[in-house]
Amino acid sequence: MNITVFGANGQIGRHFITFALQNGDIVKAIVRREGALDMTHPNLETIVVDYNNHEQMTHIIAGQDAVVSTLGPSLSMSRKVFALPITKAHDMILRVMEEQGVKRLITLATPTIKSADDIKQVVTVMPNIMAKILYPTGYAEMKAIEQLIQKSKVDWTVVRIINPNIKNDGKGYTFTLGDTAGKMSISRKNVAICMVEALRKDEWIGKMPIVYNK
Repeated sequence: MNITVFGANGQIGRHFITFALQNGDIVKAIVRREGALDMTHPNLETIVVDYNNHEQMTHIIAGQDAVVSTLGPSLSMSRKVFALPITKAHDMILRVMEEQGVKRLITLATPTIKSADDIKQVVTVMPNIMAKILYPTGYAEMKAIEQLIQKSKVDWTVVRIINPNIKNDGKGYTFTLGDTAGKMSISRKNVAICMVEALRKDEWIGKMPIVYNK
């Protein structure tokens, strides 16, 4: 599978690339500055891109089998909502995907983005409340991306995570679609494994799994 990966130099992005390459996939790793990613592999190409440049974005998305975003929002605790670069990136990604007929998108978010499958429980309610109070810019990013995703015509899966700080990978990951009880923590490695596997789960198209450590 030919995959374009945004946020490639982040911790989850690096794990994703490692597992995708092990899986035999061919990866275009997208970064915003030279030297941001020091990984090398015959099936890995690192490309510096301005996410606002339509021509560059078309070049890296056209002809691909899937697009993956591990981009995360600002965790600024300022009460002022700043610019929303992750939203702008998703807007461009979705626009180019639709223009080029590239269908499969896996993107990363938190349960601040709501799913039609969600029931009221800790993992679907608390992250929304906490983000709105503590991280207004991050909250605004998630809600804006939610609208973009819901209006898009691509085959999306939103992998939702909470507190991706655990170093212990446990026994792997499990998930809820929001309609059954879930938990609030996961390792970055398990997030990446989930996103690689999500690419081939057609039953997750249009779904927003909340993933957590077993």
